[in-house]
Amino acid sequence: MLEYWISEDLGAEDLTTKALDIKGMGEAVIFAREAGIVACTEEASEIYRILGVKEIEYKFTGESIERGSTILKARGDLKALHAAWRLAQQVIAIFSGMATKSKRLVEKAHEVDPKVVLVSTRKTYPGLRVLAFKAIRAGGMIPHRSGLSDSILIFKNHIRCLGGFEKLVGIIPELKKRYPFRKIGVEVDDLEQAIILVKAGVDLIQFDKLPPKDLSEAVVKLKEMKNELVIAAAGGIDEHNIEDYVRAGVDLIVTSAPYYARPLDIGTKISPI
Repeated sequence: MLEYWISEDLGAEDLTTKALDIKGMGEAVIFAREAGIVACTEEASEIYRILGVKEIEYKFTGESIERGSTILKARGDLKALHAAWRLAQQVIAIFSGMATKSKRLVEKAHEVDPKVVLVSTRKTYPGLRVLAFKAIRAGGMIPHRSGLSDSILIFKNHIRCLGGFEKLVGIIPELKKRYPFRKIGVEVDDLEQAIILVKAGVDLIQFDKLPPKDLSEAVVKLKEMKNELVIAAAGGIDEHNIEDYVRAGVDLIVTSAPYYARPLDIGTKISPI
């Protein structure tokens, strides 16, 4: 992946650096213009290494930084430093933005309920899931699912193709027998569907875009039926409303918000030595 990114950016050569006949040894410093949580500095470091830079120091994924902090420092051939800096900077900026957003969401949620768990969706940009998951973990979140193969989570499209809601309810006991070590989850729109599914034996109910007031009432009712039931809230949850959803008493907050976070504001300075 990193080699592809380098090839995409560098092409045949760094024409500007060559035309200016820049030579000798130098130092590149990636620094923070704002506070945040850094992520994927290890991958950024590897970009420098692939291009021939050997002397590299950096903050580790998950570390907090302040404005003005040095995130990564590399020493080597100036041609290599110029070839690497933009790509390395972008990798850190994009994924540190995700990590920082995750941290803010976790902090806001835990001010209301320290026990609530924030989980991210599978809605990552294609090809970037590993790094996106690394970033959200750095901010204190965890993936809801790493992919389609690790859990059973039933959505409306599944129900429609199966033949309807009643058909789904009828096969829940069979699913639990066939997959005894897997939790069965279903996304629903309302409390009525959730009650029927809990009676059928599902392990997780995920409410999609249910208003916090209605969600709070649903949580009370469903926990009375099955206290160990896991209840998740999903759909449009971000910093402006996460506290309301946490107050509803759910176990999980499901959000894609970190994936669309603004990149962390950072810069790079290259100097000869």
